[in-house]
Amino acid sequence: MFSGLLGTGHHYYWIGTPGYWQWIGSLFSTLEVAPFFAMVVFAFTMVWKGGRDHPNKAAMLWALGCAVMAFFGAGVWGFLHTLAPINYYTHGTQVTAAHGHLAFFGAYVMLNLSIISYALPHLRGRAPYNQVLNMWSFWIMTSAMAFMTFVLTFGGVVQIHLQRVMGLTYMEVQEQLALFYWMRLGAGLFVVISVLMFVYAMFGPAREQVPSRNQPSVVPAE
Repeated sequence: MFSGLLGTGHHYYWIGTPGYWQWIGSLFSTLEVAPFFAMVVFAFTMVWKGGRDHPNKAAMLWALGCAVMAFFGAGVWGFLHTLAPINYYTHGTQVTAAHGHLAFFGAYVMLNLSIISYALPHLRGRAPYNQVLNMWSFWIMTSAMAFMTFVLTFGGVVQIHLQRVMGLTYMEVQEQLALFYWMRLGAGLFVVISVLMFVYAMFGPAREQVPSRNQPSVVPAE
């Protein structure tokens, strides 16, 4: 709670607020990675104690992915440039975009898709849905977002060197980053495809649920 509340001070570095926010933001936002990691450990521990046998495996996959990707996006990638002396160079660059993309995707997008995957079959009267396609959507979307994050990160490092060190103008740097933008666009297309797969899995022709390990695949007639 304290690392999250006071850690928001890293947003106050360069907007005209008093200089003590650079100390507060740097100190407490570096601590944010610890509760994120604890969240990952807690999530996997609960799944392990539950026997890894939840009938809605797609929803469980999204839930676990939420904890992991939020840890990397908000925790690790935020930690990489949250200190004020480092953020002075990375602020507003593609490094910031890399952190923002993965953090938002892990913390919010995956959480919502997990809830939808779990709740929608119940809201539709326990209607079955295509869990296999849903899980394929998870892996494609997560892989594309991870690739996009790495592209943004490397592009940000190049941007910092060209703009902060070599002194090129903003538009001159953007011309040098064209390849990274095309790679981001390609990853974005895979995200769109995976979204369509998710929608079709949830609303398309019904499929039986993936049977759990302790549940017989064929239920005898009454």
